[in-house]
Amino acid sequence: MNPSDVFQPPHFTFWTVLYTALGCAFFWGRTGRTRLKVYVLSWVFDALKVPDKVGRQIAEFILFIVFGVLIGIGVAKPTTVIQAVTAGFAWTAFVAKRA
Repeated sequence: MNPSDVFQPPHFTFWTVLYTALGCAFFWGRTGRTRLKVYVLSWVFDALKVPDKVGRQIAEFILFIVFGVLIGIGVAKPTTVIQAVTAGFAWTAFVAKRA
């Protein structure tokens, strides 16, 4: 058995990253920061005593998108725009919890 047959590494292209990130951003914009948190991330920021100001909000948003893109492309392996946006939506919802 060839190891490459068992594990297929994710294929990150500019377009898949862009559209998956858009799916994540749409999900964030639809649900909003006050109703959506990334697992453990809020706890880490609280433990580090990062004040809940603009810098923290931007960092949470960026990390939210990064997690969504990595998991969305890694698991779903989108090949079309619709698949990439859906992967961003679906896997961002997976790593997020309702506050």
